Amino acid sequence: MSLQLLARDQIDVHYDNASQDLDRSKTDSQSPLIRWIDKRRHSLRRLCQFKVYKISLTHIVVLITWVSLLLKFTNHYRKLYQNSALLATMCTNVLLFGISDSMAQSILCYFSTHMDPVPQVIDDMVSRLRRPAQIIDDDNDSDDLSVFNDYGEPLDDDESVYDFSAPDSHKFNFFRWACFMFWGFILSFFQVPWYKFLNYFYTEDPTVVQVLERVLSDQLLYSPVSLYCFFAYSNYVMEGGNAETFSKKIQVLYLSTLGCNYLLWPLVQFINFLLMPKHFQVPFSSSVGILWNCFLSMRNASNSIN
Repeated sequence: MSLQLLARDQIDVHYDNASQDLDRSKTDSQSPLIRWIDKRRHSLRRLCQFKVYKISLTHIVVLITWVSLLLKFTNHYRKLYQNSALLATMCTNVLLFGISDSMAQSILCYFSTHMDPVPQVIDDMVSRLRRPAQIIDDDNDSDDLSVFNDYGEPLDDDESVYDFSAPDSHKFNFFRWACFMFWGFILSFFQVPWYKFLNYFYTEDPTVVQVLERVLSDQLLYSPVSLYCFFAYSNYVMEGGNAETFSKKIQVLYLSTLGCNYLLWPLVQFINFLLMPKHFQVPFSSSVGILWNCFLSMRNASNSIN
């Protein structure tokens, strides 16, 4: 805006739209290639936010792509397994874990809020079991107790441990997705030797007794350790947490999640060891693991400690 004095008591005001001219000059100074890239980027961003049945197009494309890759991979699995059981398991886990997390993120996108798949009654029961079995002094108010009293950090009622809102649920979290697939990649280095150990240690005769021994060994040794390692990985790698947040995550999530594990996996592994050939045992458990890993992804995301 320029001011021009024409007389003693007269001021003529001119608006020259300097800001608009500046923006126009910046746009004109850009090369045609940059302007074309900016337009395509803006169009792509709007396309990714487009939703079909409340699910963004990005979630749908990622899920369909990974399912298609898995279907194509099944045609080459047996040949690859004969050459390298580890390589076949790594490829299978990457695809299956990617599908699991994309399913979990699609569910999150549909409901636009974090969902804890564990029923509240299970969490309440585990919380009661976690409380220290000791006599509380009379001068202490029982309302001050919380699940965090075990290590001396009681929380106020107004303080929220978890963020259940999901303002960016329409955005696909590629970092979380990649981390989840990488966890499946790491897990393959332990799955293959573990199944070989079970098949070698116990007799080859698939009797009910032998199968039960394998199932008990798997569920009492492998499952608790692998679940504990998953929460450690999610805390330190996926969420950038520390020892304090890891301690909270274990106390809040571990026992209830392990209980849900025992509701599903003993039956699955009994069928696996009794009926499945050796080269199909890992992919069978990983296939059932699609739903379990989707459960783990939702469970971990809904209870991410900030």
